[in-house]
Amino acid sequence: MYRRVNPTSRQALQLRMLFQPAGDGVFFRACEADGFRGLVAAILDDPAYESAPVMERLVQRLRLANDAALLLEIGDGRQIQVGDQDAVDAVNVATDELLIRSLDRLRYVSLETGMAARERLRG
Repeated sequence: MYRRVNPTSRQALQLRMLFQPAGDGVFFRACEADGFRGLVAAILDDPAYESAPVMERLVQRLRLANDAALLLEIGDGRQIQVGDQDAVDAVNVATDELLIRSLDRLRYVSLETGMAARERLRG
């Protein structure tokens, strides 16, 4: 489950993220979700993603990853790979969480700062 939010929205769900980058650290949209699958659904603007079969979700993650790689290449010339493993210049499509975390690392999305700090402490 996800919902779009704005700067004045009270947090109702566990995870928050900025997406649709405009460059220079500016993002057009923000959302929150109850899990990483919800964050992917928000980027895709497709609530049906959350209940879709596994193979269909993988295809959607691949499409999203390839779109992000193309936009990053156009934007700053980076050569981004798409695959199922973490790497510096790669989008990992293995799971919803790995996809979102790799997009955050590439600055295609921005996860809530507090959430990233909690993960580092936990990790």
